[in-house]
Amino acid sequence: MTDKAAVRWGRTLGLALPLIVLNTGWIANSEMRTKVTEITITTLFIGVAFLLFLLSLGNALVRRLAPRAALRPAELFAVYVLLSLSSSVAGIGNLGFFTPFLVNAWRYGPERGWEKFFPYLPANLLGPRDPARLKAFYEGHTSFFTPETLTAWAPALVFWGVFLFLLFSTLLCLAYLLRQRWADQEHLTFPVVALPLELCREGIPLFRNKLFWAGFGIPAFFYTLNTLAGMYPSLPSLPFNKPVDLMALNAPPYSGFGMVVALIHPSGIGFGFLINADMLFSLWVFHLGKKLLNFWGVTQNWRDLGTDTQNEHPDQFPFIQFQAWGAWLVVCLAALFAARRYFATLPQQPGARVALTGAVVGFLAIWVMLVLAGAPWWLPLVLLTIYILLQLTLARLSAETAVLSPLLNWVDPQSMITTLAGTAALSPTDLSHLATLSWFNLDYRAGLLPQALQGFVGMQRSAARLRPFALACLLALAVAITSALLWDMQFYHVNGAGTANVNPYRLLASSSPWARLAGWVSQPRPPDSHAWLGALFGAGMTLLLGYLRTRFVGFPLSPAAYVLNLTWANELFWLDLFIAWILKASVLRYGGIKLYRTALPFFLGLILGDFVTGAFWSLVGLGLGAEIYRTFPN
Repeated sequence: MTDKAAVRWGRTLGLALPLIVLNTGWIANSEMRTKVTEITITTLFIGVAFLLFLLSLGNALVRRLAPRAALRPAELFAVYVLLSLSSSVAGIGNLGFFTPFLVNAWRYGPERGWEKFFPYLPANLLGPRDPARLKAFYEGHTSFFTPETLTAWAPALVFWGVFLFLLFSTLLCLAYLLRQRWADQEHLTFPVVALPLELCREGIPLFRNKLFWAGFGIPAFFYTLNTLAGMYPSLPSLPFNKPVDLMALNAPPYSGFGMVVALIHPSGIGFGFLINADMLFSLWVFHLGKKLLNFWGVTQNWRDLGTDTQNEHPDQFPFIQFQAWGAWLVVCLAALFAARRYFATLPQQPGARVALTGAVVGFLAIWVMLVLAGAPWWLPLVLLTIYILLQLTLARLSAETAVLSPLLNWVDPQSMITTLAGTAALSPTDLSHLATLSWFNLDYRAGLLPQALQGFVGMQRSAARLRPFALACLLALAVAITSALLWDMQFYHVNGAGTANVNPYRLLASSSPWARLAGWVSQPRPPDSHAWLGALFGAGMTLLLGYLRTRFVGFPLSPAAYVLNLTWANELFWLDLFIAWILKASVLRYGGIKLYRTALPFFLGLILGDFVTGAFWSLVGLGLGAEIYRTFPN
């Protein structure tokens, strides 16, 4: 290993750990505010991209003034990964929904008729029911750091903090195990790490490229213009990233296509340029096919048109929701089956043996915790297995396609279990524990496994040792969980979880498990045969597409694209990917790989300009305490 590849962990952690605390605080005070850019909903986190941009500039200045004090490329990339892990911990779908979830049942139960399932709830795993503590949390104007409040919340926060550390440590071990198979043997591209690795290169040659700054300047100019226009209405604006539902303009049956959103994200075009051209083709073709099937189903009276064009009716023909369940699970299972010989060699590799032991011990420790807390013995096994399979699929798709914002909607363990098994077969206690384990299954956009896997791949490409890096990741997880919980609790106690100072989506999403539980308990249902058939069809279609890709060279349709289009992961970005497909296909056709490499900095600039500008105005809004133009997402 060269000196440039060696990581001086003292200075690296000395920089990363304080930044983790600040980063989790930024997320708590930005994403949980009203009408702001959400900085943890993309595969390359917006806030972390902004911090890496500043660190790269600062490190370049330090290198010029005091070369020995500058961070090495591997050290800078390690800081980036540790910040990404902390953003995953604190972000949407993880701790972003957690704290309101703990007490929403107590706060809103009496007025919404949820009291009927209170006797079945594991109260020892939820927050305090004391009216004074609930008033402080929902109305604000107080502090979390008082003896009474700390004592009331401590049991639930400690339990779930340990749970989350074990869960994320298990995912970290799995990422270590899969890195060699997917990166070294299958040669997946991992396009998301391309930009961070460029920003960590010594001397940052990307910053000396004029095309990069041209790409950077486009979103920077328009987002700044639109933000200022929102603050000063007399200024002109060009809100090209605001959604236009084309089908809302049409009368039935054409509105049966569902919501067809036309909007442009520069980062979407930039990431699209990093994806293989045939994958891009598949992504927009399957999106079009889904819409055509929706329309056909309406004309045949097989699905409801409804009055809301945004309602995709995923549980009706062509049963997109059920197809998604089978497809998402089979992607992971097929990849694991293909790697069976690789897994057989793991016990002979010292590092892999430790990671394998860690994954097994972590999983069993979580299971024991939940069973001792009152959960039926089988439920954590089933739910956690599905959760891990979905995380593995998400990591696999991110390694192949650079999923910009993996919004999975209706793909979650709770929906699968209650629909396929039927709620009538489950007791109220079973269903209550199922709902209690919903908070980390509501949104996978900040999924940790893709971040960890990309981190191991990037560190390997930086020629750094992976074992100390893995230990640093564990330390970062512990710091991130602790700091995020404290920031979140203080934020809600100051601003009030039930006030207009807080993003209402956080409260709505974290209440949804209890609303679903009320439906499960009051209306028991048998297993859904349509769900079984749809899931089997989705699994079969995924396997068929995979077979055709391997059997016929040049077969253009990818199973990964099919799987992504069964969720909302592609719904807001299909136009970006269509534009990227046209541009990339044209570049490769008329200029070849040479022109592609020449043009690549421009598209990396689109990504970074989009994210840096969005993060900058997020900080401005945070500093001003104002609701300003939301650059991403829309």
